[in-house]
Amino acid sequence: MSYVERHLTPGESVVFRTRLHWVVFGGTIFFAACVIGIVVLIVARNDLPPETVRLLWLAGVVIAVGSFVTPVLCWRTSEFVVTSNRVLVKIGLVSVHTLELMLPKVEAIGVDQPIAGRILGYGTLRIVGTGGTVEEFARVASPDGLRDAVVRQTARATTARAR
Repeated sequence: MSYVERHLTPGESVVFRTRLHWVVFGGTIFFAACVIGIVVLIVARNDLPPETVRLLWLAGVVIAVGSFVTPVLCWRTSEFVVTSNRVLVKIGLVSVHTLELMLPKVEAIGVDQPIAGRILGYGTLRIVGTGGTVEEFARVASPDGLRDAVVRQTARATTARAR
């Protein structure tokens, strides 16, 4: 059961859900490719005994695969959710950062996207709450969808209150 499901109030429903974008793995993929490349160069350019070659490959693969642990945990434990009443954000497993903001308390929600972000569908999400509280979250998948969901839900809440 995720953080959001555990913290939903009675009658509250999830309207939109996203997480960090897969680009969080970019640096790790580059690092793993470099490690494997170095192993290939060492094995190809040196006359080494088979046992040494096997140990080099084992070490290279362990380092490359091990480098994915932190980004995978960060990606799997990130939640960005708009419910019928609130915006909920949770990032982290051991060191957890959470944000729970009632929809009427959201003053502004902004999205910054570089060119690659526009093409691949990620960006930096900036949520401004009443009192000037600003929270920024980088490399969020579908930030436009989250912003649109907040706007739709805020409009519904305002319409319902006006009746």
